[in-house]
Amino acid sequence: MITIKTLIQKYVNPLDWSSATRAALLLCMTLAAHMQYVLWCYYQVSDLSPEINKQYINLALFEDHQFYLNSILLFTVSLLLLVLSFRKRFPESEAYEHIASQYYSFTLLYFSYFVGTLHIATGVVLAGAPVVGFILFNRRAVLLAFGVSLVGQGIISYATTTGALPYAPLVKNLQGSDGALSLFWMETMYFFAAPHLIVLLLFAYHVLTEWRRREHEIRLLSLTDPLTHLSNRRSILEDLNQEHERSGRYGPSFSVLLVDLDHFKHVNDTWGHPVGDLVLVAAAKALKESVRKVDYVGRYGGEEFLVVLPGTDSDGAFQLADRCRKQLEMIAIDIGKSKPINITGSMGLYCNEHGRSISAEQMLHYADEALYKAKASGRNCVIVSENEKDLLPTR
Repeated sequence: MITIKTLIQKYVNPLDWSSATRAALLLCMTLAAHMQYVLWCYYQVSDLSPEINKQYINLALFEDHQFYLNSILLFTVSLLLLVLSFRKRFPESEAYEHIASQYYSFTLLYFSYFVGTLHIATGVVLAGAPVVGFILFNRRAVLLAFGVSLVGQGIISYATTTGALPYAPLVKNLQGSDGALSLFWMETMYFFAAPHLIVLLLFAYHVLTEWRRREHEIRLLSLTDPLTHLSNRRSILEDLNQEHERSGRYGPSFSVLLVDLDHFKHVNDTWGHPVGDLVLVAAAKALKESVRKVDYVGRYGGEEFLVVLPGTDSDGAFQLADRCRKQLEMIAIDIGKSKPINITGSMGLYCNEHGRSISAEQMLHYADEALYKAKASGRNCVIVSENEKDLLPTR
């Protein structure tokens, strides 16, 4: 059963739409524009329109082209229904986008001829439609449609300068006897331009917002370990380098803590990798909950975790490290057996409070050496390294 949430997730982001759905959207916009033009014409020649308006419109031209206007409207509806009917059968065919783009281009070229190629609505479409089109549609379809529009506008405009075609044949009395622009045509120009401008602006805003959201999600995914949802190796090393730079520039010391889960290979070999994953997730949660909000925790690789502790000296870092160790000890993974799986971790800690010039890589090296000493000392302990001079293990 399709829920409202499913429909929203499926259709809220135009970047995820099929070619057929995008083409249908463009045809809907084309139909709306055609209806606006045709209904405006019918209103102006009807008895509802003020009589004074008729002095500004070439009514004879409208009567001559009435059949074509109705045919365009009917053909637009037919083309939209045709695309919708074939949407599920051939959802990703580029032909949809080519047809919709060219039809949009040709028909609006036809309407722009009647009101003038220098009309503000023509400029809005020529400038705005390709921008939105390149974001959403096939580039070849947009380039072809834009090229046709540009060439068509140029031919019509040039023909009007030579007298081969009348300029804006629907328009009468564009200027008054004093040379002032007609208020009627000024308002009409903005009436035709406003929907294009608003739709293109809102649609571009929505698409770019979705684009930024997707880029943000992709960036987070690229920096996050998919299993534990902690920072991955790349991300935690960036955090380490950032704190190292800040420490070197502004002075506060900071510490790095390497954590390795004890006998993790035994867990995988005995109960399988799914149980091993449960252990990693539980350990990640315990470490995250044991440190401060300003601290960074990341999965360094395999069963190893790296914790970056900004603004800490050796004593403060040791207290945080020992709290992490105790929190790991409290974990019990229930796997349906008689006895739950317990976790412990060996930890190597290094603080740069006495060696601010040391590199981040060297800090990691000292912490790694301390970690190996912790394993050699019986595991489940914290060893603090200080300029290659290790203190006794602490349990």
